[in-house]
Amino acid sequence: MYSLDGRLLQAWRSLFIQASNFYPDIDIPKVVVNSIEDLVILDNNTCISHICGLPLLDRFSKCLIPLCAPQFNIPGVSGPHYFSYYVVRHDSTMKSVVDAKGRIFAANSLCSNSGLNVLRHEIKAVLNVSVEDFFSKIHYTGSHHLSIQSIIEGVSEFAAIDAATYEYLCVTHPVYRTKLRIIGQSHQSTAPPLVAHKGGPFCNSQLLTDALNSALNSLDQVTRNTLNIRQFHKVKLDDYTSQILD
Repeated sequence: MYSLDGRLLQAWRSLFIQASNFYPDIDIPKVVVNSIEDLVILDNNTCISHICGLPLLDRFSKCLIPLCAPQFNIPGVSGPHYFSYYVVRHDSTMKSVVDAKGRIFAANSLCSNSGLNVLRHEIKAVLNVSVEDFFSKIHYTGSHHLSIQSIIEGVSEFAAIDAATYEYLCVTHPVYRTKLRIIGQSHQSTAPPLVAHKGGPFCNSQLLTDALNSALNSLDQVTRNTLNIRQFHKVKLDDYTSQILD
């Protein structure tokens, strides 16, 4: 999920190779495929996938089981959690989510917790209105990166961006910190999990968590900085139920 560029993809590969070397008995995969296609995620040859918690509950709960999730190296995050930044263009007059009423909202996809669902929760809870009625238009972009570009180009005016993704993108695109402005952040929810097939996961959550943490601690500092992960924590399916809107 967070393999946004070749540098990050290689860092994830290094993590899994190291984990496999430390724990050869659990046969941790050394091949990383950069894909969000359902056919790849559900393929019997796919040992581990990294997916958003919302589609896990919505589409995959009968066939996939969460094992562990990362704790990102982001201020304010404790445990296996994450949140979204609410971002606008640097010259926007908006100062809070309330100011975004009637604006154009850039959402990465309908099945995104960080890009749509957390904001849907907040607008419903605070303003008792649907996100569709709150904004004048919802522009579905396909990714957080495209949502950011949509705001910078003036096509959209507001977006909810996964904080981990935002930090990753600002490393490769430092200009984003000057072209965008953060006007708030969502509540925290359980971070996107690493999942395995429910019928026969190749290992249990404790083994994978231990393997990844051992590997993470042994990586060189450049690779660790690239991943921007403090540690991994065990998670279970119930940790994601709050992502379903009542």
